[in-house]
Amino acid sequence: MQTPYDLLRRDSQGNFAWLEAASDLAAARIRLQELASRAPGKYLLFDQQTQQVLEEISSLAASNSH
Repeated sequence: MQTPYDLLRRDSQGNFAWLEAASDLAAARIRLQELASRAPGKYLLFDQQTQQVLEEISSLAASNSH
């Protein structure tokens, strides 16, 4: 099965860490949102065919209010 979309996370030094691949663009966008909601950071959706970033999400740490 071809998986033309990569989901990546950018670390504080600007390096990319591959998280997973997806074969469907809609599913990849949903999964990117899910990943960003679980841990703070910068997340990217990369199209292997066009070699372009299709989407970038930055999420912040959730504040704890007790």
